Order: sequence, then C-alpha cells, then structure tokens
Amino acid sequence: MINQPIQIFKLMYLSLSSIWKHDQDTLFGLYLSEADPFVTGDDSADPVIYEDFLASFKQYGTYDDYGYDFIIKYLSNLDPYYGDLLSRFLTISKQQFIQESKENVLLTDEEIVAKFGWNNYYKDK
Repeated sequence: MINQPIQIFKLMYLSLSSIWKHDQDTLFGLYLSEADPFVTGDDSADPVIYEDFLASFKQYGTYDDYGYDFIIKYLSNLDPYYGDLLSRFLTISKQQFIQESKENVLLTDEEIVAKFGWNNYYKDK
C-alpha cells in the first residue's frame, strides 16, 4: 500500500527511467539526474524538483491507481525546459504502470537499485 507522496514520485521516476533507456535525450536525462529520489531516499537530488512535486500533490494529488492520473496532471504542468516528459510518460499504458507499480512498491530502495542494475551509481545502497 502506498501512503506517501515520495512513493508516487519514485514510481514516476522508475517509469520515466525505463523510457529514457530507449530515448537517451540529453534534457530528459538531465531531469532524471536532478529528480533522482534514490540519492537520498526521501527527496530528489535537486530538492526543488521534489518540492514542486509535493506542492502539486498537496493541491490535487491522489494515491488512486498508484498516482497515474496525478502524474499525468503533474507532468502536463511541468516547465517544458526538460522537453515533453508528459508525452514520454504516456507511452506507458495505465494498466502497465499499475502492474509495474504493484511490483515496485513492494521493494526497498536497495532492491530497486539492484533490480534496475544501478549498483554502480549507488555504491552504498
């Protein structure tokens, strides 16, 4: 069960990361680098990004469907500096997002790092 906005943020990050593997756009990668919630575990690498996410979540966020509809609304209002993250996110169906989220939400940060092969990036995880 999810009950914290950081969980929604991490699920969004995981989905966008999987898309970036195929996209490799520089600005998209910059967003992922700055938004990375696995650096601290409860924030983003650049705290301003998570603060913006949290403010949006407090305004209109929901845990329904692992935050899928909220993520769409959040990304649609995101500054376009990083490119069109919304259209990239929408390449994942709601059903696929929910299925992956059901699995990922059960994992610890350390298990996620191992699952995605990010051990070299998070040596202390």
